[in-house]
Amino acid sequence: MNTETADSLGGASQTPPAPSILMGIQYVKSVEFQVLGAPAIYSRVTERPHLGVSVDVRAHQMGENQPNFEVELILRCQGHLPAQREGEEIVPLFDVNLIYAGIFTLQHATAETFETLLLIEAPRLLYPAARNMLATLCREAGFLPVIMQQIDFAALWRNRRAVG
Repeated sequence: MNTETADSLGGASQTPPAPSILMGIQYVKSVEFQVLGAPAIYSRVTERPHLGVSVDVRAHQMGENQPNFEVELILRCQGHLPAQREGEEIVPLFDVNLIYAGIFTLQHATAETFETLLLIEAPRLLYPAARNMLATLCREAGFLPVIMQQIDFAALWRNRRAVG
């Protein structure tokens, strides 16, 4: 039997609420897909393209003294065929630039938790839809869908901070 009681009005200590992030709407902010050398390039594609992918995250406050932020997940993917012989150039196939964004509201955030919520947690929530969009764009352009593995946004954030 629990004999402890707490006085909710008389100054019992309460732990502060944990910082959290709420996602509102998410959307494609910008997309550009270029098929390089179309239509002739399609006759050269006989294997899965090699890919180069870069990822970035940006966040900005939507208004002064507001808890709402727009977070952008920027994906750039370039597909190419490898050189068949020594000295031969790679054959570029496509170039995709996708900015997938969302509106987020911070609750009980402190200066210490701002960056981790906006640059780690928010892109983690956006990533599944952005990854699906990239795969669909490639498939609809006539290529095999780009299948990306999960991204460690915490490591991305740490590397970015280390660079300065």
